[in-house]
Amino acid sequence: MANKERIDKQHRYPWAVIETAVQFYFQQNMTFRSVSEKMLSHGVEVSHKTIYEWVQKFGDNVDKKSRKRIPSYDVEESYIKCNGDWKYMYRARDRQDSTLSICMREKKNLTSAKSFFKKSLEAN
Repeated sequence: MANKERIDKQHRYPWAVIETAVQFYFQQNMTFRSVSEKMLSHGVEVSHKTIYEWVQKFGDNVDKKSRKRIPSYDVEESYIKCNGDWKYMYRARDRQDSTLSICMREKKNLTSAKSFFKKSLEAN
């Protein structure tokens, strides 16, 4: 297995969160504040200034990757530490391992998972 260098290693948020925020900015033509509000609705509290920095730093990589979309995807669940708190992260990803959608919740339950699946299917 090849060693991949992490491009997000000095960031507080996991790569899936960064990638999703940048994708919202490019694909849905949103402002940084709108992306921040949308991320908050997904359970991730992030500043519009941070999103601006992510777009400047990772925008080219994410935009190129998201243009090569394959419609089928898998969903995975992780328990991660984000901004000092432990949360459950649900992530929908395509065959190329690009993140389609994420959702973070404090508690693990069936209702959270169902709402995430519903949002993912409606968006894609």
